[in-house]
Amino acid sequence: MIQRLLIFLLLIVILNCKESPKTAGLRIVSLSPAMTEVIFAIGAGEYLAGVTTYCDFPDSAKKIYKVGDFSNPSIERIVALKPDFVIINLPEQRKIKNELEKLGIKVFITEPRRLEDIYKEIKELGRIVKKEREADSLMNFMKEIIKPKSKKKKRVYIELSPRPLITIGRDSYLNELIEMAGGENIFADLNKDYPAVKQEEVIMRNPEIIIVFHPEDVVNRLGWGTIRAIKEKRVYRGLNPDYFLRPGPRLVLGFRELEQIFE
Repeated sequence: MIQRLLIFLLLIVILNCKESPKTAGLRIVSLSPAMTEVIFAIGAGEYLAGVTTYCDFPDSAKKIYKVGDFSNPSIERIVALKPDFVIINLPEQRKIKNELEKLGIKVFITEPRRLEDIYKEIKELGRIVKKEREADSLMNFMKEIIKPKSKKKKRVYIELSPRPLITIGRDSYLNELIEMAGGENIFADLNKDYPAVKQEEVIMRNPEIIIVFHPEDVVNRLGWGTIRAIKEKRVYRGLNPDYFLRPGPRLVLGFRELEQIFE
């Protein structure tokens, strides 16, 4: 199922790129890997004048001029490209946003906290690059797959970082993704997007499933042997983080993986 969805996503990118008439003079610099994927998916990849080193999907993105990494792109390189606008990811790139605005360069802000925010950003970007139909098609495709499942929910702990322990709180689109796929985030009561938590809290909340997005071992941590997910060998690692941490088209792949894990 995951492979079929990936092939379908690639077909969307290929077909849209073939269909897209060039908009004269439009030049975009994207500092957001997720929005770079969206731009290609709606058939506007040819408008990209520059991207970050993290913008690596689809393969065509790897060939575009690099302005630096995600956290520290080069202002000089961006300015030299004379973009019509630059896509900025907040809150991480707030400093870059401020510097560009001082130089009179327009910015497009991406800061999704809910799935609906992601869809709105896709729609708005489609409007700006005159790809409204393609943007609507992408949104409908995502909404058709990412929708609530009616089944008993499994208690889930997601770990993004081991030191400190960073997880998913209520104010993250990932919390929605987990719930819609049939999970119950054990830290959904925390009013943050990516809160730091203590090991004792994870042990006390006793998740049925643990999903880890870093290479370190969690199974042999002191005291964690009492956790149900570890006792029942339901710790999942090796998932592609781009399917979850990039709020773009490939969220559908992450959603399908969560559905399979929560069965």
